[in-house]
Amino acid sequence: MLIPYSTDAPIYHYPIATVTFIVINVFCFFLFCVGLSDSESIDHFLDKNGNKLDKFEVMEQAEELQANGEDVRAFFQQLRPIFGGGSDWRSELLLHYGRGLRPWQWLTCIFMHADIMHLIGNMIFLWSFGLLLEGKLGWWLFSIVYLGMGVFQSFAEQTLFFFQSGASLGASGAIFSLLALVAIFAPLNSFETFLFFGFRVFLIEVPILVFCAIYLFMNGLFFALSGGSYGTEALHLIGFLVGVPVGFHLLTKGYVDCEGFDIISHYTNKTGKDSKVGKKKLREREKKREALEMASLPRIDQGQVRAKMADQVDQAILEGNCDLAVALQAKIAMSNPGAGWTQKQLIAIIQHFMKEKQLTKAEPLIEKHIELFDLHRFALQTKLIKLWLHDQRPRHALRYMQGMNPAFLEEAEKTELNHLAAYARKLIQTGVLET
Repeated sequence: MLIPYSTDAPIYHYPIATVTFIVINVFCFFLFCVGLSDSESIDHFLDKNGNKLDKFEVMEQAEELQANGEDVRAFFQQLRPIFGGGSDWRSELLLHYGRGLRPWQWLTCIFMHADIMHLIGNMIFLWSFGLLLEGKLGWWLFSIVYLGMGVFQSFAEQTLFFFQSGASLGASGAIFSLLALVAIFAPLNSFETFLFFGFRVFLIEVPILVFCAIYLFMNGLFFALSGGSYGTEALHLIGFLVGVPVGFHLLTKGYVDCEGFDIISHYTNKTGKDSKVGKKKLREREKKREALEMASLPRIDQGQVRAKMADQVDQAILEGNCDLAVALQAKIAMSNPGAGWTQKQLIAIIQHFMKEKQLTKAEPLIEKHIELFDLHRFALQTKLIKLWLHDQRPRHALRYMQGMNPAFLEEAEKTELNHLAAYARKLIQTGVLET
């Protein structure tokens, strides 16, 4: 058995909410759960028809069912315990099936546990998953996501088993939803785990995707061996399925910064420094460095120097000396990170280099125009794609096209993009090697 206790994934927030949820679970266990399943505190049971049975009648019926080879487990699931003094209010905190939709139970059942080992096991996994996820999401968003997935999973469970009998409790469904987020946000990272093998304990590092696959396989296997009946494994799998769309939504909408090491970036070959996030951080570091260099320059001369060099850029463009214009603009950017190209300057230089067939010089300037300005964006993007295809770089062009959002394109633009993508795939099929 693998028990996680830490991770090597980068985290940016303290696990405030995670620790708070663990404390609440422990508090609820000792306040509401101790003795809840203790037979000594149960006076009677109610069967599915509302008939009152004492403990001895229940045991006699169970023994008779077992002797006849019938399902004793289903019999016990149909019973409702009545605790000492005839009060069963604590049972109303569990998630009951077959008694209608009870919205308060969707939340309360998450904080109820059958026994101390059930509590400890769930809290260990909540700590490990929460440490990683809250470290990326922050305490308030993590709290909303955890409770929201737990409540939705309980709602789905009570609805799916609407015509069944029985009850469930525990945080494991919500925790398996967290497991889905962990696999989506940090598949390339690892968990530090305790491996219990026989009577020995080993400390091993397990990749998160492998860890996730092991637990999904185990629960899927036990679910299949149980004949597909609803039980712990089914509830775990439901929890995981709830977490998958939530994880992808948070990732694609930018609510979480995975630094390009998320599952989408990994399978599109955009990880680490090559991802959009990685490039953004690199630009930020460059800007900070340039700002420090600028701060060391005499303030009196900076404005005059920048103004003079800006005039020189325009003059160089007018004279057709675009190489000089690019060099001057680079010097201006070094001394003043906020100063940049004007759209008119970029268009003029791009047209000059394209006319002179100096495509390698035009390419970074086209990318700069796309980054800074919205006007003529698609036309310049297609020009950039055609440059890459002309330069025998179809894979690079195809990855770029896959990153373009079709929601912002007209039908004619989508058609043109599809033609370019088809041509790129054709080049790949011919065995073009990119340098």
